[in-house]
Amino acid sequence: MQVACATDMSLFGYDQGVFSGVVITQDFLEVHDLVGPTKTNTLSTVTAIYDIGCFIGAIVAFTIGERLGRKKSIILGTLIMAVGTILQASSFSLAQMFVGRIVLGIGNGVNTATAPIWQTETSQLKWRGKLVVFEMMMNIAGFCLVNWINYGFSFIGGSVAWRFPLAFQFMFLFILISTTPWLPESPRWLLAHGREEEAIEVLSCLESKPANDPFIVTQCREINFSVRYERENAVRWRDLLRKKANTTKTLRRLVLGAGSQFMQQFGGINIMSYYLPTVLINVSLMMKRFPIASPRQDPRLKSV
Repeated sequence: MQVACATDMSLFGYDQGVFSGVVITQDFLEVHDLVGPTKTNTLSTVTAIYDIGCFIGAIVAFTIGERLGRKKSIILGTLIMAVGTILQASSFSLAQMFVGRIVLGIGNGVNTATAPIWQTETSQLKWRGKLVVFEMMMNIAGFCLVNWINYGFSFIGGSVAWRFPLAFQFMFLFILISTTPWLPESPRWLLAHGREEEAIEVLSCLESKPANDPFIVTQCREINFSVRYERENAVRWRDLLRKKANTTKTLRRLVLGAGSQFMQQFGGINIMSYYLPTVLINVSLMMKRFPIASPRQDPRLKSV
């Protein structure tokens, strides 16, 4: 379970940074007719369209994913990402790259919206927080890995400099598709869909205790109560802005959760992940063109 979820988040981090090395590869720009300052808007659209796909994928996970279950959602997202990876790595036209970016984003949106939930719902209480933090660490590890790969292949040039980093995503996809089908479904999802016997069996295996153990029985009852409470106190979208008696402050919790993500994006993290090599190259060229004088080069600076 931990291997699958950690791999999924590593792939997320990898995807966040892989295109930063692609957009500075001369062969990629020439093949897709993106050379020249007049093509800047088109190039930025190709880069950013991935996030549109992620948004669509997250909505899919929110709707269809709840009916499919955690395992099937991860498998579906992985297969969609495989199609997107093939389209990108084999691209010879701008239209194909556009489609590949969107398809990859949809698959990644499904996976990244599902994996953390699946992880928390199938973890022991004492490990739950630590494993979620570990997932975020693997996200950063994936981002670091792809930047080193981009850096290494930048010395090679040609089509392999951008096709290999894109195709390397299959290493993560192979791990996901070879592990996920054999892992247990979320006990919470099983209980929410009336499959109590399967849920008890999963809980028993996760805790290494018999099905009739008091701890397993208590956990099952707690999850059932939580699911029932959420259904009985569910709030419709149109009622979020209305004040109701006995409110659970749904709007406040929604604003806190969405607001933190909003501020995270406004911190400029996507600019750094998508354009870090571009920024560093431009800064280097600017410093060569306008070198900063040192005290040795300019005696007037010694008194500063």
